[in-house]
Amino acid sequence: MDFDSISPTRFVAAQLAVVVAVIHLTLGAFNWIRWVDAGFIIPRDLRWPLFVLSGLLIVIGLFLAAAGRYEKPVYAGGIVLMLVYILGYFGWHLTGHRPLLLFGEGHLHEGPFLPFVLDHLLAGPVKFVALVSEFSLLLLLVYLLIRE
Repeated sequence: MDFDSISPTRFVAAQLAVVVAVIHLTLGAFNWIRWVDAGFIIPRDLRWPLFVLSGLLIVIGLFLAAAGRYEKPVYAGGIVLMLVYILGYFGWHLTGHRPLLLFGEGHLHEGPFLPFVLDHLLAGPVKFVALVSEFSLLLLLVYLLIRE
């Protein structure tokens, strides 16, 4: 990829990918280290190792895209990952914070759906920035996949 002629869409997508990767690597590593300090190499809450792994995958995707290699597969993989992040976030909360993602004891959400979504979207600055960045990156990756 010629950095002098990078399209604005690709530039913004790359910046959003960095934001999403940093958030997930940081949250994943910080919380996974807390579990390791408590004596659990594999934590009971599997989100943290998955956050680290997925954040590393984003970094690898950024390097591949910057090298101009496998662009369509990188875009498609990014789309899938952003959907997993967004749907996983709301799904995890809807199913009651199950420790093994889909398995384990949880408390199903009851009540109106729209207030639930707004409450979780605005649950804190990091969550808000992560969700907005993931959704924006999803849209840009769909655009890039279709356009290129």
